[in-house]
Amino acid sequence: MKIKYYTIDNPMTPDPNDRRMQVAGYEVVTEKEILEYITRPGSGITMAEAKGNYEEIIGAHEYFLKQGYGINTEFIKVRPALQGVLKDENDRFDSSRHKMRFNTTLGRRYNKVSDEVKVEKVEAASNAPLPVQFEDVASGTVNEALTPGGTASLTGIRLNFKQDDPQQGIFLKTGDTEIRVERILSKKGSHVVFLIPDNLPAGDYTLEVRILPPGNKKVKPGTLLDKLSV
Repeated sequence: MKIKYYTIDNPMTPDPNDRRMQVAGYEVVTEKEILEYITRPGSGITMAEAKGNYEEIIGAHEYFLKQGYGINTEFIKVRPALQGVLKDENDRFDSSRHKMRFNTTLGRRYNKVSDEVKVEKVEAASNAPLPVQFEDVASGTVNEALTPGGTASLTGIRLNFKQDDPQQGIFLKTGDTEIRVERILSKKGSHVVFLIPDNLPAGDYTLEVRILPPGNKKVKPGTLLDKLSV
C-alpha cells in the first residue's frame, strides 16, 4: 500500500513558489491486527502467547516510566517532559496547573522502515480547509499536546471560517464529546491564534476546522492528521 500525498503552498516560508507535501490520509491497524499478524499460520505462536507477551512488554514500559526512567530501545524512545508555566523563579510544579507528560519518537529500527515505504502523488481537495501545524504555546510542542486554558497557534490552508457562525470554526473532538473553540485572538486565512478551552477532560483529541466556502451551501471540514493529548 502506498502513502498518498498532495502538494500545498508552504505557509512557513515567504517564497511564493515552494510547496510542501501533505499526507492525504492513511489506514491504521490496532492491537487486533498486530496480534493476528504475530499468530499468522506458520508462526508457531498462539494467540494466548502473543497476548501474554504483548501485555508483559507494555507492563515493562509502564513499570520503568513510573519509576521516572526514560526509555531508549530499537523500537521507541520516550523522554519525560513538564508542561505549564511557572509564575517566577520561586514557583514550583503544581499538579493543578502543570502536567507531567512523556514525549515519544520512533527508535532506529522503525526509522529504517520509512525508507522502504512507497508514496504516490494525488490531487488535493480544492475547497476544504487544511490544518497543518498546531503549536501549544504552554508546552512548546507541535502537533502533540493541548494545554487547557493555554494559547495555541494553528497554521494551514483555507482557515477562513466565520466565528459568528456556530457551524464553522475550530472544534476539538474526543469520543462522543465535541467542544468548539470560542476565544479567537487573531485570524488570517493561513494562521489562527486562539485560547484552548479550559474545560477539556483528559484524553486524545481530533482537531477539526470547518468553513463554508463561497458559493457552497454545505460546511467543509478539514482535520489535523495528528492527535492532540490533554
